[in-house]
Amino acid sequence: MATAQQPAVGAPIGRNDGPDKVTGLGQYSLDVTLPGTLWCKVLRSPYPHARVKSIDTSAALALPGVHAVLMPEDVQGLRFGKRIMDEHVLAYDAARYIGDAVAAVAAEDEDIAERALELLDVEYEELPAVVTMDQALSDDAPILHPEFNSYFGIPGEQETPSNIFAKGTWGKGDVSEGFAEADLIVEREYTTPRTHQGYLEVHNTIVWVDETGHVQVWLGSKSPFANKRALALILGEEEENITVNYAYVGGDFGGKGDINGVPICYFLAKKTGRPVKLAFDYSEEFSAMNPRHESTMRIKAGVKRDGTLTAWEAEVYFNSGAYGSYKPVPGSNLPGIAEIAGPYVIPHVQIDAYQVYTNTVPCGFQRSPGEVQGIFAGESHMDLIAQELGLDPLELRIRNVLHDGDETPVGRVFLDVKAEEVLREAGRLSGWDTPKADNVGRGIAFGHRTQGGGQTTIAVTVNADGSVLAASSIYDPGMGNHTMMQQVTADELGIDISRVTVVPLNTDQADFDTGVGGSRGSFIITESAFMAADDVRGKLKRLAAEFNGWDEEIVEFESGALINTRTGESVPMERIAERSGEPVSGLGRLEEAAQSPYTSFVAQVAEVEVDRETGEPHVKVITAVHDTSRIINPIGFYGQIEGGMINAYGFAMMEELTVDEGGRVTNPSFADFKMPTEPDIPEIRVGLVETSEGRGAYRVKAVGEHSNITTLPAIANAIDDAVGIRLHSVPFTAEKIHRALSE
Repeated sequence: MATAQQPAVGAPIGRNDGPDKVTGLGQYSLDVTLPGTLWCKVLRSPYPHARVKSIDTSAALALPGVHAVLMPEDVQGLRFGKRIMDEHVLAYDAARYIGDAVAAVAAEDEDIAERALELLDVEYEELPAVVTMDQALSDDAPILHPEFNSYFGIPGEQETPSNIFAKGTWGKGDVSEGFAEADLIVEREYTTPRTHQGYLEVHNTIVWVDETGHVQVWLGSKSPFANKRALALILGEEEENITVNYAYVGGDFGGKGDINGVPICYFLAKKTGRPVKLAFDYSEEFSAMNPRHESTMRIKAGVKRDGTLTAWEAEVYFNSGAYGSYKPVPGSNLPGIAEIAGPYVIPHVQIDAYQVYTNTVPCGFQRSPGEVQGIFAGESHMDLIAQELGLDPLELRIRNVLHDGDETPVGRVFLDVKAEEVLREAGRLSGWDTPKADNVGRGIAFGHRTQGGGQTTIAVTVNADGSVLAASSIYDPGMGNHTMMQQVTADELGIDISRVTVVPLNTDQADFDTGVGGSRGSFIITESAFMAADDVRGKLKRLAAEFNGWDEEIVEFESGALINTRTGESVPMERIAERSGEPVSGLGRLEEAAQSPYTSFVAQVAEVEVDRETGEPHVKVITAVHDTSRIINPIGFYGQIEGGMINAYGFAMMEELTVDEGGRVTNPSFADFKMPTEPDIPEIRVGLVETSEGRGAYRVKAVGEHSNITTLPAIANAIDDAVGIRLHSVPFTAEKIHRALSE
């Protein structure tokens, strides 16, 4: 892969979409304007659980500028979801949370649509509601989805009706045997609240049924191909009759791969014969769109006096809210919770995780789903065990950490394990053993995450003018994926990166693409770009041999040219494209569903000072150490690490989407839902443990969802080290600390 051209891979290349985005030239789906577009607004339930008895639309339809009202009976029986399809398009049977969609209007502009909503006269019949998991699991709780077994995509049929709709189980060995071998058993419960992803772009879409009956869709989603399949299933259309068109995605963090609102716009477009646009406001985002799951986690761990872990048992409950529709994985659970036992050698493990329906805002994925919650509990528990044994927390982790050939707590074996090296480097870089001032503590936390597989297509085309196109079916939600394509394509062809342009494809122009997620981006992009460039190199070699009368075996490709190794004659690749009479293209089609045989470790050390009088915690510095192989783009790499740490810092210290006893989100705006800003952010230090091993041609490891999985427990452990206060719930506010100090 080495060429005479200065390599682009490994260089700090600015994102190719940056100029368009900062100058306003980039087109998001919200920017799409079609002639005759109507605006849609959605009427939402004011009750946590209610039957819609009737809706009088006469006053709304009489309002000038209103073109249509979509009623529950218009979409009766239609449900959607990423995996389990349990969320109705409109509440034709019952509204199940405050914010559930009841009806929708299409009007000439947003203001008219809003006024029309106020004129809809709805008669509700309130039903018994369950807001907390304890209420939902009680013997006399109403069953929120009595027709569960009839839904498409369920993880399994219920033998008896229940508000528990999914269960995940992981482990190995026999925990009763492990506890019998233990000298000490430590048990504790931990909780985390809901929090929101905080993406800048709200959910939005525009749907147009064109003059041929073809359905044209724009929406802010990283999963357009999955969205197309889901729409075809729910709308009764053939997939070939639906196109999801490319647009920039304004952030995702796990929360923007769904079709919420698209079916509503489709049916209104069919009713009116005009394009229909919908854009949520942020109060709708907070109160009606998939925040991170609230969780309750109970851990029981067995350990010998020398610190050897013998058993680990965890029971976890996730508050899914009213629906399970925002979980895209088999089992409709949060598989990251399997990491609650950490990257340690534990012979006997049992982890059970349950998803529970409640009459609250439905929850979904957020960066490292399940791992953020589970590693907070697990790594907090490791410090409790260290305290009980009188061991240094870092030393306890080193005594139990994975090495090459070891099984993880859930039975996986990874290659090139750098776990101990990461732990030791975190201790060194953070000054773990150096003296601390009064009321200053250090806390460590450790975790790992592997890299998912996926499907994607990249086509690399060499033009007669010397330009190169890299056509891709990946929609970049802001992580620099298209820049990585440019870098790999440029290096594989041995040309300057300025000659490579990325061309996004719509869903008609490529085979199915899983989209980015699961930390798969660096692998599927580099591998498919490598495959496409390799394919076009091979075609150019064959054409060069044919056009010049060379033996194909003596033709080499170097620095954008075809070289006769026998004579030294060189022909630029664009000359071959010119002579062939058409551009020369190569295809890279990757279909690699399996997870990586490699995993990536991260250790973080937080240093926190606590004011004993007020309880105010001040996070002074967070040190993070990652193991990594080849870094494609240092700007993107460190941006992922620092961005993830800041995201997790906010969850640790201030973020909580609160729901009152009536099921209402009480802080549905950025005025009340606090997220960190520049003055809040602590000093961040990053260290690396480098290796040459990794996945694919470029030997990559993942980093996108690693930097936020250990921040919470590192801070919690540091607070305990500073003032002896163990916090078992998130966030770690001054009020909680002051209350504990006062007890």
